[in-house]
Amino acid sequence: MKIAESDIRRNPGVRDPITKRTVKSVIWPPTNKEKIIPLARKFEKGILINFKFWACVLKMAEAVIVTNEQSIRIPNSYDLMSFHEEDILVLTSQQICCHEKYEVCQKEWTAVAANILKNLLFADPQQRDPQA
Repeated sequence: MKIAESDIRRNPGVRDPITKRTVKSVIWPPTNKEKIIPLARKFEKGILINFKFWACVLKMAEAVIVTNEQSIRIPNSYDLMSFHEEDILVLTSQQICCHEKYEVCQKEWTAVAANILKNLLFADPQQRDPQA
C-alpha cells in the first residue's frame, strides 16, 4: 500500500516542556478518496408476509429479520423506516429474540418500531396525513 507523503514543519517559538525540543507539526495532504454515505434501501410492500422471527445480532449490533424466503440484515434501528406500514405492524406484533443480558438492545429496536408506527414514519408516503 502506498503511503501518502507528508511535510514536517518546525515551530521555532514552541518547545515541548518535557523534552525541551522544538515542536514539529506533521502536515498530511488531503486524500482523494470519495466519501461514501450509506443509504437505507427501500423494501417492497408486504415483504414480511411469511415472517418467522427477528433477532438482535450482538457482535454487529444489528437486527436480522428472517422470513421463509430470505433473511434481511438491518444495521441501524432507524432503517426500519424503510418498511411499509403492514410490515411494521408485523414487527411490532412479534417480540425480538435476544439474550436476556442484552435487554437494552432489544428495547431499542422495539421502541423504534413502535415509534415508527405511532408517528406514521413508515415508507408509505400516500398514507401520511399532511394536515397532521
